[in-house]
Amino acid sequence: MPEKPQELVVLLHGILRSKLDMLPLTKFLKDKGYDTLNILYPSREKNLEDLSDFVHEKIVHHPGYDESVPLNFVTHSMGGLITRYYIARLAPKNLGKVVMLGPPNTGSEFADWLSDTQAFAPLFHAFYGPAGPQLRTDYKHIDGEITYPLGVIAGSASVNPLAPWILDGEHDGIVPVERTKIEGMTDHIVIPTSHSFMMFNQDVMDQVLAFLKNARFDR
Repeated sequence: MPEKPQELVVLLHGILRSKLDMLPLTKFLKDKGYDTLNILYPSREKNLEDLSDFVHEKIVHHPGYDESVPLNFVTHSMGGLITRYYIARLAPKNLGKVVMLGPPNTGSEFADWLSDTQAFAPLFHAFYGPAGPQLRTDYKHIDGEITYPLGVIAGSASVNPLAPWILDGEHDGIVPVERTKIEGMTDHIVIPTSHSFMMFNQDVMDQVLAFLKNARFDR
């Protein structure tokens, strides 16, 4: 009898980051029995729509891709927005579960500040590229309703010295906890870790695994 294919987990890093940031999570999930696809994408060169197309090509050409087994996503920061666009635009029939780490689901005031401050605006647009404005709190996304199992992990620690002057309430230094939430999500949890380093946090990894297994976080 042929062996059952492993569930695939696609890992997507955030803007200005790389697949290296997702390597610990990739190894962790491989060790737990998942097939993994850690995608390096051109985060500064395309908007969310084009990035979702780029990710789609990587997925369907992955040797382990099988339409008969669940397709899961684990994302950091803007990777979560790309996943929302991917699902809304391409509607994969084998969609499994999605776990987002520190996603700016309703934008971030930090992006607002960078793009509105005269001294930083030119650098923001040059450095962040076409997807930069899509991280603002007033950007209207085209993706649809959340109808799939979605778990969101927010951070509540910061290493960003500017954050106290720009962000209100609990935040991870880049994204406020409230901005990580989105209508329709299945579960939400806050862990004391920062935006830049949450993907390396063992508690975060354990909660990612819990959601992939049970569609809820382990409390």
